[in-house]
Amino acid sequence: MKTIWKYISVRAKYALTKKQAMSLTMLLLGVFHAWLLAFFAFYSISTMVVIDGLAIALYTFCYIKARKNQNLFLLFNLSYVEIMLHSLAAILLTGVNSGFALFPIAMLPLGYYATYNFDLEKKAVNPMFYVITSVAVFFLARGFGGVIPPLHAFSDKRAETILYIVNYIVVLVIIILFFSTLLNQIKLLESQRIHQNRKLEELSKTDALTGLANRRSLQERYENSEVLKGGYALILGDIDDFKQVNDTYGHNVGDETLKAVSDVFKNAVRGEDTVCRWGGEEILIFLPGCPLDNAKIRAQHILENIRKLRLKTQDGKTFRITMTLGVAVSDETDTFSEVVEKADDKLYKGKNEGKNQVV
Repeated sequence: MKTIWKYISVRAKYALTKKQAMSLTMLLLGVFHAWLLAFFAFYSISTMVVIDGLAIALYTFCYIKARKNQNLFLLFNLSYVEIMLHSLAAILLTGVNSGFALFPIAMLPLGYYATYNFDLEKKAVNPMFYVITSVAVFFLARGFGGVIPPLHAFSDKRAETILYIVNYIVVLVIIILFFSTLLNQIKLLESQRIHQNRKLEELSKTDALTGLANRRSLQERYENSEVLKGGYALILGDIDDFKQVNDTYGHNVGDETLKAVSDVFKNAVRGEDTVCRWGGEEILIFLPGCPLDNAKIRAQHILENIRKLRLKTQDGKTFRITMTLGVAVSDETDTFSEVVEKADDKLYKGKNEGKNQVV
């Protein structure tokens, strides 16, 4: 009961699929017509017994097809036509007070359910077809029912009351089922859209190969950030002779080399630090509130761990790499880009002075 309550309250984390909704609806309508058949047989209304027998056969067929996920739009329309015709026949035979006039009204919102679910299959469903048809059947049934006396009037008014109450309950169940399903479907799609947008946003700010932040995300985060006012250091590292790694061992080995180097940088940072793939084989660490001496120690520790790496070629041989790292700290008047430029200058000074060092 708790699960059902959550579902009809549109608080469920799932929604019935078209197949499940149609299967359940066909089953409920089949059971309802079985009850009607027994009811009309008890009161010897043979015409309605035949009509409800045919309806049971129809809904049995629809249920089987729905369970196989076959022709759901056709099944929806078959059930819609059956409900309209059954309502007309039941009103003419048993009178307007039996409650069958409720069904055309109940069908009004279902046209919009059909539009939402079956338009996705390019069926070009127009909800106004169902609206106009339902309204026409309702007024036609009420009109004929008010003018023509029922062919099988109930002598027992309690029977008519019971029939009305049952019809009323069935109509409510149908409306609640379809509305809750529709709203849960919309809610689920909205949740999926939000999740996908978050993933896309995350992907747009993350380097796909290394999993590090990318240059754009770091610049967006810190270009005008209050964090910059407290002072910070940057470590900018570049793999020495990385082109030679790619040319000698292939780009797959080059990619694995970048991943291994990125892992060394990830393991060297504090919670407030940010590691970024700055471009190509360059990796940058943003260290808020870090003085130059501490940043240099951190860079030296990274370099030592890079030297310890044992990387493998595709044929299982091992090789080593080195890095050159430039370290710079901010002054009060520096912009973020200017500090990056200072670190870059230190990096290339190290490259020109023999590589494999911290400057």
